[in-house]
Order: sequence, then structure tokens, then C-alpha cells
Amino acid sequence: MADALEFINHNFKWLSAIAYLAFVGLLAWFNQRFTPRREHELLNKKLSNIDQQMTQVKADIKHLPTKEEVHRLDKTLSGLSETINATQEGISRLERKTDLLLENELRND
Repeated sequence: MADALEFINHNFKWLSAIAYLAFVGLLAWFNQRFTPRREHELLNKKLSNIDQQMTQVKADIKHLPTKEEVHRLDKTLSGLSETINATQEGISRLERKTDLLLENELRND
């Protein structure tokens, strides 16, 4: 124990210089390894903003129709389109018959 204290006392300049360099190296390593507080707070704000946007998107998605609902709607619209086309054909035929009746009525007068 006495030898260790004598060694430290005799080589104090060198040992303190090595300790100082080790401390500076450790601080430099911490500076490179860890994010500064400002950058960390900025990143935290961005992440919070993204989290709010994701929550909003999830809330909006809940109101969208499912795949099955869209398929049913497509089938219904197809049926309505066919019905409208058939009705339009019937109206066209009725219009032609009405024109013929009117023409026939005008000839008879």
C-alpha cells in the first residue's frame, strides 16, 4: 500500500495527465455517442406530431367502407344501371308508339 502511494506521489504529473486525457476522451465519446438535448427535444416533437397524425388517420379509416360493403354497393349500382337502361328502352318504345298514335290520329282528321 505504501509502495502504491509512493508511486502515485512520484509520478503524479504523468498520472494526472493520463487521467485528464482519459476524461476528455470520455467526454468526446459521450458527445459523439449521445444526442444533444435540443436535437432530442426536436425529435420528440416530430415523433409526437407523427403520432397525432397516425391517430387522426386511424380515426378517419374507421369511417371508410369495408371491401365487402364496396362490393355490395358495386353490385347494387350495376343492378340499378341495368334497370335504368331497361326503363329507358321501354320509354323509347312508348314514345315511338305515342308518335305513331298521334300520326294516325292526325291522318284520320
